[in-house]
Amino acid sequence: MNTTLDRLRVLLVKDYKLEPDLLTPDAPLETLGIDSLGVAELMFNIEDEFEVAIPGDPVALATVGDVVRYIDGLVATQHPAAASAAVAADLAVPAL
Repeated sequence: MNTTLDRLRVLLVKDYKLEPDLLTPDAPLETLGIDSLGVAELMFNIEDEFEVAIPGDPVALATVGDVVRYIDGLVATQHPAAASAAVAADLAVPAL
C-alpha cells in the first residue's frame, strides 16, 4: 500500500519535476520552488489524486510533512473508512 507521502511524492515529481530524494517530510515547500500559486495548483491535484474536496479556508502548509498531515486530515473526515490504513502508514512522518 502506498502511503500518503509516497503518493504526494509522485505528484510533486510529475508536476514540479522535483527529485524524489529532496521530498522528505521536513523539506520546505518554498525551498523546493513551490510558492503560494504552486500550492494552490497542488491543491487541485490533491483533490483529484486523493478524491477529497479542499475547503475554501486558507491553510498554512510550509513543508512536505505539513501537506501529508493536511491530506490525511481531509481523508479522515471525508473518507473515514479509508483513513485508518493511510494514517497508520504515515505514522513515520514526524510531526513538527
